Amino acid sequence: MAPRTTRSKAKGPIAKTEAEAIAAMSSVAQKKPLHPESRSPPKLFILPKDASTAARIVTLAHPRTSEPTRCFVCPEKGFYEFTKIAAPKSTPRSWLLTPSASSSEATSPANGSTKTPAEDDGNEFISSKGYIASSASLFLATPLDPLFLLIPSLVGDRSTKSHETKRLFLEADDYLDVLSSSSPHLKYLLRQDHLRSSLIARMAAVCDTVDAGDETMYRLSEDKLLTALAHKCTAMVEKGLPASMEEELVRKALEMPLLSVRRGEGSQDHELSNEEDTATPKSDTESQTAASAASSSAAEASEASTAVTTPEKEAPRAIEAPEGVPHLLRLRTALMFICASYMHPSTSALLFSKVVAAIPGSPSSFPDFGPLDKHLRYLEKLRAEALAARSIGESFSRKRDYDEDGESRAEKKRKKEEEEKLKKKNESRGVRELKKVNTTGMKKMSDFFKKKT
Repeated sequence: MAPRTTRSKAKGPIAKTEAEAIAAMSSVAQKKPLHPESRSPPKLFILPKDASTAARIVTLAHPRTSEPTRCFVCPEKGFYEFTKIAAPKSTPRSWLLTPSASSSEATSPANGSTKTPAEDDGNEFISSKGYIASSASLFLATPLDPLFLLIPSLVGDRSTKSHETKRLFLEADDYLDVLSSSSPHLKYLLRQDHLRSSLIARMAAVCDTVDAGDETMYRLSEDKLLTALAHKCTAMVEKGLPASMEEELVRKALEMPLLSVRRGEGSQDHELSNEEDTATPKSDTESQTAASAASSSAAEASEASTAVTTPEKEAPRAIEAPEGVPHLLRLRTALMFICASYMHPSTSALLFSKVVAAIPGSPSSFPDFGPLDKHLRYLEKLRAEALAARSIGESFSRKRDYDEDGESRAEKKRKKEEEEKLKKKNESRGVRELKKVNTTGMKKMSDFFKKKT
């Protein structure tokens, strides 16, 4: 019989080594090589709708820090500041910017050459080719009251203690020149009549004015400035504070402390219910009716739970505080936010001192914050008492746990001794005598039952 032969089913060559596979993959030419990130990557801005063609992004001095800050200024709509919205670092994102139709038509081969110096460099953004931004941040233009831009020039130099005596009535151009010295781009903006008139109108809202011939002179009035801020804070509270500010700065600040906690409250209730059940036994019919009612209610509850697909949103818990106190705290929170965002610390301190020293009921001041301060002091006292009670309770619980551990160890030792005594009592005389025998050098019984090697 002829020997049987076998053939391999593999049709291709023998598998390549790892080095050969890597070399083969690297030899494949990429269709589009990846360039490094642009030296000036594009940024995504959300601008106001129907903005004027004369609108520009300019650099102005920040009213609080005097640092250069980008702003969007439209001659018709006014001033805007940019608020950056970025994705969290834990979940990185990116923007895919596609080329517009106009840019692609302008750079089509029919219209001429598409080569530019930036394209030759391979490290710049080209609108006709699109771009992938590594950062998914965007800048949202939000309205900015020009009053905050004017406050540094209206307040003047606060380095000297006698700044109030040196504050004089000046023309509007004098204040605008001081403002232009710190923000050079503002000189171009002041050529627009609408922007200039809006700045002067906001200046007149917070200043005392006198007429000197054909000119109007201005001087900052702190009472009028407080009135303008009070209107802003009231509007902010009426529209509703952000959820994070409401939770952290209002609800938690007015939260009542937990003074004491009952230990074993659930077990006590369970014991009481058991005692009541044993004291008043039910008849068989009553127990059957109760069981049927319980089963029917459980069935209804299960049907209701299956019918509801999405749970309803829980309503926010009510704030336990005297009437009017939460509103006062929201007003103060709004004032602190505005001052911390747009005003110099020295100006903020002066305004807060004016608010504290204001006469209750004055039309040019905030409401009286006395009830709020009184309630906050009361809560602070309660928190101190709760902290002291908690520390005493923790020390007592530690001492009680230590005592319980000592008692448990003594109980275990006592039980062990009783078990040993009982074991010795049940032993026979022969066993006790065998325990006294010296077995050193003797073989054990198990050695006689091992397998022979």
